[in-house]
Amino acid sequence: SNIIWGFHSESEEELVSLVPGVQKGNPTWGELKELGVVWWVRNNNVLRKLVEKLAKAAFQRDNDPLDAALYYLAMKKKSLVWGLFRSQRDEKMTQFFAKDFKDERWRKAALKNAFALLGKQRFLHAAAFFLLSGSLKDALEIIICRLDD
Repeated sequence: SNIIWGFHSESEEELVSLVPGVQKGNPTWGELKELGVVWWVRNNNVLRKLVEKLAKAAFQRDNDPLDAALYYLAMKKKSLVWGLFRSQRDEKMTQFFAKDFKDERWRKAALKNAFALLGKQRFLHAAAFFLLSGSLKDALEIIICRLDD
Protein backbone atom coordinates (compact mmCIF):
# COMPACT_ATOMS: atom_id res chain seq x y z
CA SER A 1 0.00 0.00 0.00
CA ASN A 2 2.99 2.35 0.58
CA ILE A 3 3.83 2.01 -3.09
CA ILE A 4 0.32 2.85 -4.29
CA TRP A 5 0.01 5.94 -2.08
CA GLY A 6 3.47 7.11 -3.01
CA PHE A 7 2.92 6.50 -6.70
CA HIS A 8 -0.24 8.64 -6.75
CA SER A 9 1.28 11.43 -4.71
CA GLU A 10 2.48 14.63 -6.29
CA SER A 11 4.67 15.52 -3.31
CA GLU A 12 7.44 12.96 -3.59
CA GLU A 13 10.03 15.09 -1.83
CA GLU A 14 7.80 15.52 1.21
CA LEU A 15 7.05 11.79 1.31
CA VAL A 16 10.75 10.93 1.09
CA SER A 17 11.45 13.30 3.97
CA LEU A 18 8.99 11.30 6.10
CA VAL A 19 10.97 8.07 5.75
CA PRO A 20 12.37 7.44 9.27
CA GLY A 21 15.93 6.76 8.10
CA VAL A 22 15.94 9.91 5.98
CA GLN A 23 14.68 11.94 8.95
CA LYS A 24 17.54 10.59 11.08
CA GLY A 25 20.08 11.15 8.31
CA ASN A 26 20.78 7.43 8.15
CA PRO A 27 18.71 5.86 5.37
CA THR A 28 19.40 2.27 4.39
CA TRP A 29 18.72 0.50 1.12
CA GLY A 30 16.69 -2.14 3.01
CA GLU A 31 14.34 0.49 4.42
CA LEU A 32 13.89 2.26 1.08
CA LYS A 33 13.32 -1.07 -0.66
CA GLU A 34 10.76 -2.12 1.95
CA LEU A 35 8.82 1.12 1.43
CA GLY A 36 8.97 0.73 -2.34
CA VAL A 37 10.57 4.13 -2.77
CA VAL A 38 12.15 3.23 -6.11
CA TRP A 39 8.69 2.54 -7.52
CA TRP A 40 7.12 5.88 -6.61
CA VAL A 41 9.94 8.41 -6.80
CA ARG A 42 9.76 9.55 -10.41
CA ASN A 43 11.51 12.91 -10.12
CA ASN A 44 15.19 12.52 -11.01
CA ASN A 45 16.30 15.35 -8.71
CA VAL A 46 14.50 13.81 -5.72
CA LEU A 47 15.97 10.40 -6.57
CA ARG A 48 19.48 11.84 -6.97
CA LYS A 49 19.31 13.60 -3.57
CA LEU A 50 18.03 10.41 -1.96
CA VAL A 51 20.81 8.27 -3.44
CA GLU A 52 23.38 10.84 -2.29
CA LYS A 53 21.97 10.61 1.26
CA LEU A 54 22.04 6.83 1.00
CA ALA A 55 25.68 6.87 -0.13
CA LYS A 56 26.72 9.29 2.61
CA ALA A 57 25.01 7.17 5.28
CA ALA A 58 26.55 3.96 3.87
CA PHE A 59 30.02 5.49 4.10
CA GLN A 60 29.50 6.90 7.59
CA ARG A 61 28.41 3.54 9.05
CA ASP A 62 31.92 2.03 8.89
CA ASN A 63 33.96 4.79 7.20
CA ASP A 64 34.45 2.44 4.25
CA PRO A 65 34.36 4.20 0.87
CA LEU A 66 33.51 0.92 -0.87
CA ASP A 67 30.20 0.81 1.01
CA ALA A 68 29.20 4.02 -0.78
CA ALA A 69 30.91 3.25 -4.10
CA LEU A 70 27.98 1.54 -5.82
CA TYR A 71 25.69 4.51 -5.18
CA TYR A 72 28.21 7.14 -6.26
CA LEU A 73 29.36 5.19 -9.32
CA ALA A 74 25.74 4.65 -10.37
CA MET A 75 25.46 8.45 -10.45
CA LYS A 76 28.78 8.67 -12.36
CA LYS A 77 30.54 10.34 -9.43
CA LYS A 78 33.81 8.41 -9.36
CA SER A 79 35.61 11.49 -8.08
CA LEU A 80 33.59 11.36 -4.85
CA VAL A 81 34.72 7.77 -4.24
CA TRP A 82 38.30 8.89 -4.96
CA GLY A 83 37.85 11.72 -2.45
CA LEU A 84 36.54 9.35 0.23
CA PHE A 85 39.57 7.10 -0.15
CA ARG A 86 41.82 10.16 -0.01
CA SER A 87 40.08 11.35 3.17
CA GLN A 88 40.72 7.90 4.70
CA ARG A 89 44.40 8.20 3.70
CA ASP A 90 44.20 4.99 1.68
CA GLU A 91 46.98 5.72 -0.81
CA LYS A 92 46.61 2.52 -2.81
CA MET A 93 42.88 2.98 -3.46
CA THR A 94 43.25 6.75 -3.91
CA GLN A 95 45.75 6.13 -6.70
CA PHE A 96 43.58 3.38 -8.19
CA PHE A 97 40.44 5.54 -8.34
CA ALA A 98 42.42 8.39 -9.90
CA LYS A 99 42.94 6.25 -13.04
CA ASP A 100 41.02 6.60 -16.30
CA PHE A 101 38.85 3.49 -16.53
CA LYS A 102 38.12 4.09 -20.20
CA ASP A 103 41.72 2.96 -20.73
CA GLU A 104 41.72 -0.82 -21.37
CA ARG A 105 44.45 -1.48 -18.80
CA TRP A 106 42.48 0.09 -15.95
CA ARG A 107 39.16 -1.29 -17.13
CA LYS A 108 40.66 -4.80 -16.89
CA ALA A 109 42.08 -3.98 -13.46
CA ALA A 110 38.61 -2.96 -12.26
CA LEU A 111 37.16 -6.19 -13.70
CA LYS A 112 39.86 -8.24 -11.98
CA ASN A 113 38.95 -6.60 -8.65
CA ALA A 114 35.25 -7.21 -9.31
CA PHE A 115 35.84 -10.93 -9.86
CA ALA A 116 38.08 -11.13 -6.77
CA LEU A 117 35.30 -9.53 -4.69
CA LEU A 118 32.77 -11.92 -6.21
CA GLY A 119 34.95 -14.79 -5.05
CA LYS A 120 34.82 -13.36 -1.52
CA GLN A 121 31.02 -13.00 -1.82
CA ARG A 122 31.26 -9.23 -1.38
CA PHE A 123 28.54 -8.69 -3.95
CA LEU A 124 27.80 -5.00 -3.32
CA HIS A 125 31.47 -4.11 -3.71
CA ALA A 126 31.84 -6.38 -6.75
CA ALA A 127 28.90 -4.64 -8.43
CA ALA A 128 30.59 -1.29 -7.80
CA PHE A 129 33.78 -2.47 -9.51
CA PHE A 130 31.79 -3.81 -12.46
CA LEU A 131 30.23 -0.34 -12.79
CA LEU A 132 33.68 1.21 -12.56
CA SER A 133 34.83 -1.01 -15.42
CA GLY A 134 31.84 0.06 -17.51
CA SER A 135 30.20 -3.36 -17.31
CA LEU A 136 26.65 -2.35 -16.42
CA LYS A 137 25.27 -5.74 -17.47
CA ASP A 138 27.48 -7.61 -14.98
CA ALA A 139 26.74 -5.11 -12.20
CA LEU A 140 22.99 -5.53 -12.76
CA GLU A 141 23.30 -9.30 -12.88
CA ILE A 142 24.94 -9.31 -9.44
CA ILE A 143 22.41 -6.88 -8.02
CA ILE A 144 19.47 -8.89 -9.35
CA CYS A 145 20.74 -12.44 -8.85
CA ARG A 146 23.00 -12.22 -5.80
CA LEU A 147 21.49 -9.30 -3.85
CA ASP A 148 17.88 -10.05 -4.81
CA ASP A 149 17.26 -6.46 -5.90
